[in-house]
Amino acid sequence: MTHDPYILLGLPSHEDLTDEQVRQRYLQLIREFPPEQQPARFAAIRAAYEKIRTLHARAKYRLFGAGADETLDQIIEEVDRAAARPRPTLAHLFEAIETPKKL
Repeated sequence: MTHDPYILLGLPSHEDLTDEQVRQRYLQLIREFPPEQQPARFAAIRAAYEKIRTLHARAKYRLFGAGADETLDQIIEEVDRAAARPRPTLAHLFEAIETPKKL
């Protein structure tokens, strides 16, 4: 079974889809494959829908592929860490170079 959400949901990946188009296709599929009758298929459909259900989610998927959540979270964390660190001034850098460290 494929892991590409566009293929699994039967949607064209090359077109700009609206959130409503993706939602309508998802609703159509869950009527065809109800969770009571085909739980594995329903779970796969649900997971695929969650990956591309919004414009933001589709953009993440296109940029980062299947590992979008982990990759994007790592980028956000790194940016947050970098923004939180105070940038040293030249005076601080020169002072650090000139001051011997005590062992």
